[in-house]
Amino acid sequence: MIGLTSVTKTYGNASVLKNITLQIDEPGIYCLLGRNGAGKTTLLKSIAGYQNITTGKIEVDGKVISTSTLDTGVSYIENFAKHFNLPVNKLLHIASQVNPNYDYELASEMMERFELDGKKKFNHLSLGMKTMVSTIICLASNKSVVLLDEPVLGFDAIMRVEFYEMLTESFRKHPRIIIVSTHIIEEIAKTIQKLIIIDKGSIRFFDTLQAVEEKAFSVSGLKKDVDVATENLNIIGQDTVGGLVTSYIFDKPPVVGASLELKNLSLQDFFIQMVGHRGGEKK
Repeated sequence: MIGLTSVTKTYGNASVLKNITLQIDEPGIYCLLGRNGAGKTTLLKSIAGYQNITTGKIEVDGKVISTSTLDTGVSYIENFAKHFNLPVNKLLHIASQVNPNYDYELASEMMERFELDGKKKFNHLSLGMKTMVSTIICLASNKSVVLLDEPVLGFDAIMRVEFYEMLTESFRKHPRIIIVSTHIIEEIAKTIQKLIIIDKGSIRFFDTLQAVEEKAFSVSGLKKDVDVATENLNIIGQDTVGGLVTSYIFDKPPVVGASLELKNLSLQDFFIQMVGHRGGEKK
């Protein structure tokens, strides 16, 4: 369980997290989406206890989290994570020694799947393989909460497919809360159960992918017809091209006539409409 209550994080006069209240009670694979600078990494680091928040409270399994918390129950790996320049097998062995619940069998299986050379020192690995080693250590930790910050950076297309399969298998073996921050939206859609969107330090959306499939639509046509069809519905964005208007909604599907075109939004298009800004303002 993760609970955030009125969480704010400021650096000087800048608020990176703004009064966030969020409750995650069920095991699952969650995707955290946000534009660069939206507050994703700050949010993950705060939940992991890597940094203190300014105001509010963060709890994991009923334990208040801060930098002084001895065992947060959270395993966190950020992008470009660094390790001692030791052979990979040695790094995995050290991780298992300091964590009695470490799943060494799972770590070994992942090593074999990704054809990682256990004798090779960490600094001699490619960026993608360094990231994979960090992810393996994180997933094999068996912590109740796993946070992965941009874990597919440096992965080619085949490695990304393998990673998502590995993530799913790890969750099946050890159900827990796994939050993955990523920019590659459509690829992870097959893997996750719920979506969290953060924008300018605030949570804009937290719901299932099924909700997006059932309630996210675009309605296109003449403005007067689109306005009638979408009246009293939740419009999250709008585009105008020539004399035609496209309204993006997150609501019940509207009833449209033959003069209008109704389409389901992809996850990526939904995200763009939720956080798309022009000149600092929502479209």
